[in-house]
Amino acid sequence: MNVGEHLVAKLVEEGVEVVFTVPGEQHDAIFAALADTTIRVVHTRHEQAAALMAYGYARASRRVGVYLVISGPGVLNSLTGLATAYAGDARVLCVATQIPTPVLGRNLGVPHEIPDQLGVLRSLTGWAARVEEPAAITHVLGEAFHRLGHHRPRPVAIEIPTDVLAAEVTAAPPWPGSPPPAPPDPRAVEAARAELAAARAPVIFVGSGARGATAEVARLAELLQAPVTTELGGRGVLRDDHELSVSLPVAHRLWPHADVVLAVGTRLLRPQVEWGTEGLRIIRVDLDEEEIHRVSPPAVSLVGDATEVLRALLDGLPPVGRRSQWRAAVEDARHAVDAELDKLAPQVDLVRAMRAALPEDGFFVDEMTQVGYVARLMFPVLRPSTYVLPTYVGALGFGFAAALGVKVAYPDRAVLSISGDGGFLFTATELATAVQHGIGVVAVVFDDGSYANVKRAQRKFLTQTIGTELHNPDFVKLAEAFGAVGVRAHDPQELRAEIEKGLARERVPTVIEVPVGEMANPWPWIRLPRVR
Repeated sequence: MNVGEHLVAKLVEEGVEVVFTVPGEQHDAIFAALADTTIRVVHTRHEQAAALMAYGYARASRRVGVYLVISGPGVLNSLTGLATAYAGDARVLCVATQIPTPVLGRNLGVPHEIPDQLGVLRSLTGWAARVEEPAAITHVLGEAFHRLGHHRPRPVAIEIPTDVLAAEVTAAPPWPGSPPPAPPDPRAVEAARAELAAARAPVIFVGSGARGATAEVARLAELLQAPVTTELGGRGVLRDDHELSVSLPVAHRLWPHADVVLAVGTRLLRPQVEWGTEGLRIIRVDLDEEEIHRVSPPAVSLVGDATEVLRALLDGLPPVGRRSQWRAAVEDARHAVDAELDKLAPQVDLVRAMRAALPEDGFFVDEMTQVGYVARLMFPVLRPSTYVLPTYVGALGFGFAAALGVKVAYPDRAVLSISGDGGFLFTATELATAVQHGIGVVAVVFDDGSYANVKRAQRKFLTQTIGTELHNPDFVKLAEAFGAVGVRAHDPQELRAEIEKGLARERVPTVIEVPVGEMANPWPWIRLPRVR
């Protein structure tokens, strides 16, 4: 077999079902091998979308999302999606071709050549490697999939020069493997148990690293009578309709009164950097020891898989009292914050309409938009991994493209994306991809004719706004031009009805344009001040 055939055989062995790509001649050896498999090839109109689709696929399914690009512009166009996967702890595999080895690194101006492409890939992945010679292919693939399966979820990248890709493999030693991870430190587990048992006002803070430990998080919360909160990555780890689930603003209201925090699979960014942690006893659980100590050392650190560590904590955790005073404080904070958030009009009613239209197991794909910011505060998430977010990278154009990847992963489940009028046009050409491949996403576009966030910020400092007004197409006609369904909704009731119709279309994408005016500012509930 040649190197391209070895690559595809490994994808098949690892259970890869789909590859996202913009095809190029450099891919010939790979596509020749793909032709003899059942792997689905979803070809897109831009590499940014291919990478974002792979992210959406991986983030929703927790499987490996694979995308394939050519060297130079293909790699560069995909970097927004790769950076999003890095920030979002997603198992994404980027396979990038490279110019032939005889001219590599000589800066001759060969087509699709860029300086230090491998260095670029390494800067945005957990690991990246080049297949320098044909015999190295099995070793590189073995390490790549080991890291995807056993290390902290992060994208990895493989770079293959075109002459190596087409070369025959005569001898390919396998990757030797890696020793299994050590179990959680029993002394640290015992110390954490003692901290939690003695706590007067505990809080559990979860992130995307806890998505496989939903049952353990719920049981621990109920035993400790501890409220559970999360930034975006952990939405749905504990159902938002659970009596102990609280939003981030509610957790902030409780923060000055907490004494012990159990942080599971989360960077714990905002509490450590913005809210303050003075006087708090913090227990960190994470696969990545570096992450645990990045800001400041915790009282107890537990390195390991969240499910394994939480089971160890639960085994032998002494019973605690009802903590009735703490539960009363949680309810008071919840009611006070909910009353304040109800004033965020019209976003609140739009968010409620979308939740009502979306089935419990449906996916909501967020975007950098005014409605999205409020959804982060109060959209009820009822299943883990069903709230798909643009991470701290915050790329415009994320929502629609990522939603297509989610729908490819789960063709029989509802997928709803939201975008602003500015962000949607970043990847709107992927309507062609959605129609061609029968990807029935419902995309809601909130149209206020501006980059609203920038416009609001400029008004604080400028006598006039600059570069914020947008000339938009008729989004209904734009959708129809691609062969999708385009409709318009003027209020929350119409929006709910059109979403329900769109979700029933299955393999036909729907775009719902929602004309809106100026909206309430949600940022006071997002950028929360120091309280300790």
